[in-house]
Amino acid sequence: MLLTRKSDVARTTGPRLKRLAGNRMSTMDRRTFLKRSGLAAGAGAFASQLPYGAIGPAVAAKEGDAKKVETKRTVCSHCSVGCAVDATVENGVWTRQEPVFESPINLGAHCAKGASIREHGIVEHSHRLKTPMKLVNGKWQRLSWEQALNEVSAKMLEIRKESGPDAVFWVGSSKHNNEQAYLMRKFVSFWGTNNCDHQARICHSTTVAGVANTWGYGAMTNSYNDEQNSKCILFFGSNAAEAHPVSMMHTLHAKETGAKMIVVDPRFTRTAAKADEYVRIRSGTDIPFVFGMLYHIFKNGWEDQQYINDRVYGMDKVKADIMAKWTPDKVEEVCGVPEAQVFKVAEMMAKNKPSTIVWCMGQTQHTIGNAIVRASCILQLALGNIGVSGGGANIFRGHDNVQGETEDGPNPDSLPGYYGHATGCWKYRAGERGVD
Repeated sequence: MLLTRKSDVARTTGPRLKRLAGNRMSTMDRRTFLKRSGLAAGAGAFASQLPYGAIGPAVAAKEGDAKKVETKRTVCSHCSVGCAVDATVENGVWTRQEPVFESPINLGAHCAKGASIREHGIVEHSHRLKTPMKLVNGKWQRLSWEQALNEVSAKMLEIRKESGPDAVFWVGSSKHNNEQAYLMRKFVSFWGTNNCDHQARICHSTTVAGVANTWGYGAMTNSYNDEQNSKCILFFGSNAAEAHPVSMMHTLHAKETGAKMIVVDPRFTRTAAKADEYVRIRSGTDIPFVFGMLYHIFKNGWEDQQYINDRVYGMDKVKADIMAKWTPDKVEEVCGVPEAQVFKVAEMMAKNKPSTIVWCMGQTQHTIGNAIVRASCILQLALGNIGVSGGGANIFRGHDNVQGETEDGPNPDSLPGYYGHATGCWKYRAGERGVD
């Protein structure tokens, strides 16, 4: 049914859906719709009285007379929020699912992506392969697992013999669990190369380097649900409402208890629509904007001096550089943001603590991504927001285990646990694995 204003009908040749249906459909105004909606309500009430057998979920075919029904707990693989899912499996077929209410992350909620995960080819799909396939004379043929493993391993050994171990490139996955990630990196090491990588090289490698160079460990410092302990949340380079929908549930809970929400983004996004303060900066001017905030923080004495004295090295040099070079007029000229708004955002972060900053690809996908990340970390160190509940650098990742893959898996520049390539690091891992 189409809802249209009466005044709209005269200005059009007919609604698009009506034209496609060959003029068989008639429009109705709001008053008519409300009158007729009583019929729909009655039909809904009637349906609610039907026995459960009349309306039910799809079920798997029975094997004989036995019907094996299991509940398998898993994790949604769309993004990094990590929503827990209870999958109902009947005779080996995933037939339906429910979000997990006791999960501290999704609290019984699903976004549209998570709700449809069963149908997205991850588990059930008509095109999903169940046996290895080989392209022979332009046609795909099925192989046994034994034949496939023999052919692939023989070819790999041939390549290594002819061209060396670096001739094979190994690609990991941020959908791997920690054990799979560690096993792959171990296998690649025994193969004799560091020629491996995975998805984080594209998205958050700048974050890992920028954060690790600031305080030694390149990872998100707090959890999604810790947002509810924040008094001010700054989204800078993150459109969480679309990229991490369930995380926004925790943001909105924080707002219900008085938290301020700031969004800095060149685009007015769905996340920005929920903000108390939206700041439109010129794309690529992230660092000047952060330094503009720090200028006002230092000038007004809003920094956490005790925290800086106890925990931070080099902040005096940062302060001197910012106060000399990034005055409000320069920041406004570069970023296109009025000085008053930069001041307001800095004041909101400083006077509503603990305050947190959230970022994603908006910060990392720049040629100076490392430097942008470091600037964000410096902001949080100046305010004393690192290492406290409700504060932190909340780096929203892209996949359900990209962080685990980064820490345990096939990064070319490190061994599991962020161990480097120095002799001592290799000796430690070799001893762990019981080899010379």
